[in-house]
Amino acid sequence: MDTHIIIPSQTYAEKARHLLNRYRYSFRLQKTVTQEGCVYRLTVSAPPDAVLPLLTANGIPCRQERS
Repeated sequence: MDTHIIIPSQTYAEKARHLLNRYRYSFRLQKTVTQEGCVYRLTVSAPPDAVLPLLTANGIPCRQERS
């Protein structure tokens, strides 16, 4: 199961990358341009109830992308 997460800045995307590497999650990080500006799309091979609490507990603002 893949979870798609939106992260609002490059700084937080880098923090998320380090955190997910530390916990050995498989993921892809991609810069995406929207009407509001640049965001980072994180695709993690894990369920959202495992990933989202980990990111928010570490101060990384994020939201799950709806399909």
